[in-house]
Formats: sequence, C-alpha cells, structure tokens
Amino acid sequence: VHRVEPGTVYVLDAHDDHFLRADSAGDMVLVSVFNPPLKGTEKHSLNGEGGSAY
Repeated sequence: VHRVEPGTVYVLDAHDDHFLRADSAGDMVLVSVFNPPLKGTEKHSLNGEGGSAY
C-alpha cells in the first residue's frame, strides 16, 4: 500500500494488477498516459469482480 499525493508519479509495467482508492476526505484526480499510445478502438470495461481492462 502506497499513499499517492499531489506530485506523485505512479508507473506500471507488464499489466501489473493495481487498485487506486480515494480517501473519504476528497476527490481523486488522475492523468493516465499510455506508451505505446492507445489507438482509440480500445474499450474500457468492468469485469464481474469490479476490475477493469482495455
């Protein structure tokens, strides 16, 4: 478990499983960057366990 605060850079590789949760004190704003970039034809969908995938 790691606290993500303003200015934090969080990098994933190799389809690492991850979960991000905002605390009850406020909203969470994220910017996602993909390399290689998405093509625009990908679909974001939730699975039955509450996870998501492209």
